[in-house]
Amino acid sequence: MYSLKLWHVTVLSAFIISACNQEEKELPAASKPVEVKLAEPFRFHKAVEVKPGLTLDVVSWGRGSESVGAYLILRSDSTHLKYKSISGELDGEIVDVWNMDMDADGDPELYIQAKGEGEGSHLSMYVYEFNNSGSARQITFPNLSGKSKKGYKGGDSVYIKDDVLMREFPVTNDEDKNNPTTEKKILKYQLRNNSFSVDEVKQETDTAAKKK
Repeated sequence: MYSLKLWHVTVLSAFIISACNQEEKELPAASKPVEVKLAEPFRFHKAVEVKPGLTLDVVSWGRGSESVGAYLILRSDSTHLKYKSISGELDGEIVDVWNMDMDADGDPELYIQAKGEGEGSHLSMYVYEFNNSGSARQITFPNLSGKSKKGYKGGDSVYIKDDVLMREFPVTNDEDKNNPTTEKKILKYQLRNNSFSVDEVKQETDTAAKKK
């Protein structure tokens, strides 16, 4: 346990030092934020303010590969002066990070969205729920079922609609190799008791829509 804490402190110190070494730049006249390139081995950083005094900093890093690495979640409770961290292996690169309370139990969840590279740019989701004491529970994001996975080649779009996590991606039917067809599949994820349920959203065909 002591060596793990020392490792986290070492990684965080390296990140702070690399950030301090970046030259300060004034915002341009258009007030556009300047994208700061992180020094290796860091690739991504985003601070998510859960509430005043409670911030989750998400960092990813790794040397020698762009498709695998690791992530680190730094929980800063400046109100109660409590600081904790969580780390895990990362498949792909982080696209975005956000928090919400999808199951409305009062404990916020942190969502880390990542994608792979190339044609197999599959979606990877890392989800953690934090309670008031700062303890975290990882919630398993379900893999695609055999039916949903058929024709899947990545290219996911993820968004929130009516407090539900929606996922869209193209699927290709290449049974006829001379004339493959591509359709869109939509999945709806709901969270209850720290477990996700998945439902496919049925879409109207052009023929059915014309009959109305």
